[in-house]
Amino acid sequence: MPKPSKQNKPDHSRVFTEDSTVSSEANANSEHAVSHESSLPDFSHGALLIHIADVVAEEGRRTQKMMNESFAKLESGLDIKVESIIKRIGEIAAATESLSSRVTETETRISAVEEDITPLQKTLFALEKLNTTLAEKVTDLEGQSRRDNIRILNLRESVEGSDPLQFFESFLPKLLDLPVPCIEIDRAHRELDTPTDGRPRPVILKIHRSRDVTTILSAARRKGQLHYEGQPLRIAPDISPAVRAARRAFNPVCAEFIKKRNPVSNSLPSCTGVQGGGHSENLQRS
Repeated sequence: MPKPSKQNKPDHSRVFTEDSTVSSEANANSEHAVSHESSLPDFSHGALLIHIADVVAEEGRRTQKMMNESFAKLESGLDIKVESIIKRIGEIAAATESLSSRVTETETRISAVEEDITPLQKTLFALEKLNTTLAEKVTDLEGQSRRDNIRILNLRESVEGSDPLQFFESFLPKLLDLPVPCIEIDRAHRELDTPTDGRPRPVILKIHRSRDVTTILSAARRKGQLHYEGQPLRIAPDISPAVRAARRAFNPVCAEFIKKRNPVSNSLPSCTGVQGGGHSENLQRS
């Protein structure tokens, strides 16, 4: 058999050394524990309870002190914040009181104004009604004052010369083939405003007799289209702008009646007459 090598031989000296080291550490730990136990005071059961009570009391005092300090800091901070809040509330209360007094004053003034306005409204309504009545009367008077007037439209400027009365007194009978040599005229002039479309200014004639106005308008309707020096003319009654606007409001209604072949006529100031079915009816614009 081969001889075992030296490497395979167990090292008993190393094992012995390690065992000695472990034994030494165990002895050292046990000695330390014994020495530590010997350093603790030797308490009896009653003394231990008294010592625990003292320790708990000391910790309680320390905790109470810390809590008192914390509460003191908290109260100090809360006092500052509460004081600021109270100050702000006081400012808001003062502002609210000021607003309340201003609102009360405003309500008082509004009430006074309402009391003053009530009679003024009644007066205003009465004045509006009176103004409407007066405006209607003025329109009617203006229309009545124009009843003896006629207008000649599209007559060339300056054709009447320097004496318009003499010209138109002989001009109308010749133009309309009237059986009279002249028509007595009180006034003759042209409108002051120049038309924007370049047409001649209308001529306004104040006829002396009302029946001559009717004769002239009837003759103009019979002749149809009138001409003078190759220029078409038109003779129309002189009505106020207010009456003209009121009559224009009847145009849609008049157009429907004309389609049905019902005669339509106008009278001053703004009344439209319709004939049909054996009777006549006046339409007054409201």
